[in-house]
Amino acid sequence: MQDLKEFTFKTRLLSLEPGLYIARYASLHDAERPCLISLQPTLIGKSTVDFFPGESVVRNTLAQLGDTLIIRVKNGCGTLLITEYQLQGVSLQTVDLRIDRIDTSEAILRPTSGNADIGQPGARAATVALELTGHFAEGVSSVHATTLGDPARTQRLEGFRIDWPGRPAGVDLAYGCQIAGVLQPAVTTGQFLGASNKQLPITAIALALVGPRRADYRLEAWAAFAGLAPQPLLPGEECVAPANAFLTALHVSINPGVEMNACRYQSPWDGHDPHRSMCAFREEALQET
Repeated sequence: MQDLKEFTFKTRLLSLEPGLYIARYASLHDAERPCLISLQPTLIGKSTVDFFPGESVVRNTLAQLGDTLIIRVKNGCGTLLITEYQLQGVSLQTVDLRIDRIDTSEAILRPTSGNADIGQPGARAATVALELTGHFAEGVSSVHATTLGDPARTQRLEGFRIDWPGRPAGVDLAYGCQIAGVLQPAVTTGQFLGASNKQLPITAIALALVGPRRADYRLEAWAAFAGLAPQPLLPGEECVAPANAFLTALHVSINPGVEMNACRYQSPWDGHDPHRSMCAFREEALQET
């Protein structure tokens, strides 16, 4: 392994609710562009975070396809510090870190004649009705079904909450941002993200569907930064504002997916999931498999 002085690094925070999770390095190894991903607990909160590494994992650092780490969170929500190391002097490698929650609910039961509709290929996702609540500069609040703010204006959108009334089990929307260039922990629907009445701008944003039923839905979103036209938000990709720009408008909608539902008890290791998207911080918070 190269000396760590030859690497650049960036960090991000990820909040996890109590439970068991499996973290997997899900990209092919490139010897010319190595990328290491280290996971460590933080001192945020009073929770306990334990790690149980796979045989090839050293110091909770994932380095190649197949590296696996079991994470146990208890006594409240835990926060992980995720550090990504990239080799200097070469093009950056896009690495997919999968963090999936290990489901222990009744959803893992194989369907029987009495509940054959659970996870069967004939099931289709229902139409989604979201509610977006935004907090703008100068204390202005707004509630809308799909869009907050106006791309043609320069009123600063300082924070927002996305509600998903009647959200079905097995899918959620995770969203994260940077406030004045500082990365914030990702949250899920029903939680506020940003800074209200603190006159701090949102300078980057990302959204992604998470959970075992995420393939049943399609996320469509765009963000507008001051002085710029709206930019589409690709699921799981962070959209960063240019220098001195800030978020002014946000559009989010979720629609039923175009494909049938997969069987609930299919192993997540079997086959390639074409709907899988890389999250804003290259992990998918609060997924359940």
